[in-house]
Order: sequence, then structure tokens, then C-alpha cells
Amino acid sequence: MQAAIRRMRESDLDEVLYIEKSSFLLPWSRCAFEDEMRAVYAYPMVLIRDIPPGVQGYLCFWILSDECHILNLAVHPSCRRQGVATRLMDNLLDVCRLKKILACHLEVRASNLIARALYRKFGFRRQGLRKQYYSDTGEDAVIMKRRIS
Repeated sequence: MQAAIRRMRESDLDEVLYIEKSSFLLPWSRCAFEDEMRAVYAYPMVLIRDIPPGVQGYLCFWILSDECHILNLAVHPSCRRQGVATRLMDNLLDVCRLKKILACHLEVRASNLIARALYRKFGFRRQGLRKQYYSDTGEDAVIMKRRIS
């Protein structure tokens, strides 16, 4: 089966939480993902296949008025460097164009060079810095933004 992107479901959460804990020092809780699934402005998306791992990656973003805010993107450890994040980002931009979003922004750890390179590939540019944004390490967050055409 080809990979498909769809809205996150309760049945995805065990796999999503595994990816989350494998990816971040301060992982989101089950409750945080449940809140995302309930919020009308939130778009928690998963890329799935019918072979293990079923959930290969996920992307959570908000659409508020004419802006998109990317909150969380992660890929299963066994699926990294296989285009999963690229497919999720392509889908995000399709949603933004469909909804006539003007701009998309995010915060990313200054040390996360792989994520920053991915976002640059999609036209995101550095807009500023949030000093000591991450409470676990005191690390700065790079603010990135792109216009949607």
C-alpha cells in the first residue's frame, strides 16, 4: 500500500507517542495529542501505511485566521530519511493553499540543524530568535516563517 495522510485518530496514539518519545527531550503527553484532535483550529495529521510501523510520522499545526503555525513534526526512527517529513510538509502547504493562508511560521531548536534544513527546503526563512525558549535546556528557538502563494 502507498502511504496515506489523514487526520490523527485515537487509535494512532500509541504509535504517535512512541515516535514522540523517540524524538524529543520533552515529549508531548497523550492528553496534549487528544487536545489537538478535539480543537477545531488544530490539524493533527499522520502519514500511515498498512505495514509496521503503521504511523510513520505526524505533523500538528494550527490554522488561525489567515496564518498557519506548525507545532510538532516527527518521524518514526525506522522511517527517517525516506521522505516522510517531506510528504507531511507538502500536505501542509496544500492545506494552506486550499484555505488561502497567507503565511506559515514555527519555532525550532537552534541546535536542530536537520529540521532547520527541512524547513529551509520548503522556503522558510529565519525571522528571529526566542531566547531560552526551551525549558528543559534553556536553548533558544529559531523563529522561521514563509509566505504562502
